[in-house]
Amino acid sequence: MIEKQYTMIASTGFARAAALLVRAACQFSSSIYLEYQGQAVDLKNTPKSLIDVMSLGIKPNTHIRIRANGVDEKQALQVIEDHLQKNKFTKK
Repeated sequence: MIEKQYTMIASTGFARAAALLVRAACQFSSSIYLEYQGQAVDLKNTPKSLIDVMSLGIKPNTHIRIRANGVDEKQALQVIEDHLQKNKFTKK
């Protein structure tokens, strides 16, 4: 299992970031979770995942944690990180 913490910097809402996270997570066989303020959401439980992520109410300048566990966990976390940073949703 590996995990990384990120600071959300998206100031225009979290809908696009949530969709990106769910889409990216579904490419991998590892289990992937987003944690925010003590709550965890399974990013691969589509289509419920998108609603669950949105219901967390993630705000700018707060921390999220992405946790991956499985055979392709490193690749999964790297792809998710690349997408989040490329779209300027997070900083490490």
